[in-house]
Amino acid sequence: MSATETIPTYGKAHILLGEDFIQPEVLEAKHFGRTYSKEQLDQFRDTVPSEVVLKWCRDNAYVLIAGPNRPVAYARTYAKFAKPDEADTHWIMLRKEPVTGSASKSWGEQQTLLSENEVVPNAAEVVWCLTAYRAVRGMYLLPNVSVRTSSLASDGQRVIVGNFDVKGVHIDYCGDDSRYYDVRLASARKLS
Repeated sequence: MSATETIPTYGKAHILLGEDFIQPEVLEAKHFGRTYSKEQLDQFRDTVPSEVVLKWCRDNAYVLIAGPNRPVAYARTYAKFAKPDEADTHWIMLRKEPVTGSASKSWGEQQTLLSENEVVPNAAEVVWCLTAYRAVRGMYLLPNVSVRTSSLASDGQRVIVGNFDVKGVHIDYCGDDSRYYDVRLASARKLS
């Protein structure tokens, strides 16, 4: 596929989001270990969010990243989760920063900060976006904080992700009633 064949579908996303748009072909080109089938590439081209949603992502500091070519569950790698959350083969819109004002708040208090367009992503989706963005753009999102996700550990604690270092992303846990300053809230845009 030539680059010009992707411009009509991906053009608005590139214009509106710039570096914050990562299409599946870019993940393939950067040798991120992903090869997408023709059907998957067609699906991504056919499901690019509307211009209204793209502008919302731009105005609210969100990235738009193609999900993996097959479901990825980080639970097997890092810890025991209550249920196997996965990052799937669809667009993921992740806020580049924690939800504003979510520091030093409990899980319940943090939930009140989400807009009607937002949900809390699972840990696998957050890890996928953080590692894909790092592989393609050479920089970490959420470098100095951890964010709560919708995932639960097998002991019922909330899974938190963040605080990159030389070993990569950290995955840990905290209780829903905890009010740590450096544990904030992750946010994803709802898919239409």
